[in-house]
Amino acid sequence: QFQDELAAIKTRFLGLNATTDHQARGRAFEVLLTDLLLLYDLEPRLAYNTELDQIDGSFTFDTDDYIVEARWRAEPTGRADGDVFKVKVCNKGKNALGLFVSIQGFSSTFIEAYDRCTPFMTMDGADLFHILDNRVRLDDALRAKKRHANDTGSCHLPLTKWLQA
Repeated sequence: QFQDELAAIKTRFLGLNATTDHQARGRAFEVLLTDLLLLYDLEPRLAYNTELDQIDGSFTFDTDDYIVEARWRAEPTGRADGDVFKVKVCNKGKNALGLFVSIQGFSSTFIEAYDRCTPFMTMDGADLFHILDNRVRLDDALRAKKRHANDTGSCHLPLTKWLQA
């Protein structure tokens, strides 16, 4: 049943590529991520608003709580978006962390800005496809990315690089 549900989420993900309504695709992408987190029993919460922030979702993993930023735009996510997300994460509880998912990846200035001190981890479209294609489990990917961030201070660990190590 797990494999069937993962395959169904992958099919939905691939179908989103053809969506021309970018706002509808963004909302559907948030729901897809929530469904993936639910499949791995990570206690996801759908998008919500606080007085100050719009949060694309949240989940719990290995006793830590994470907020999620989900982006599916035509270009890589830039540093300014990382700066905004950093503030969102830092405004949460002491043990809150973040997961920034950007299908088109991240600009070099984004990666450089969060290469030595970061309150969040990144995931790009290639990483997500590795998970949806069942090449790596989501929980293993999160654990590797968190370990990398804690060891190096860097937000970015491409799963392709990790799988080759």
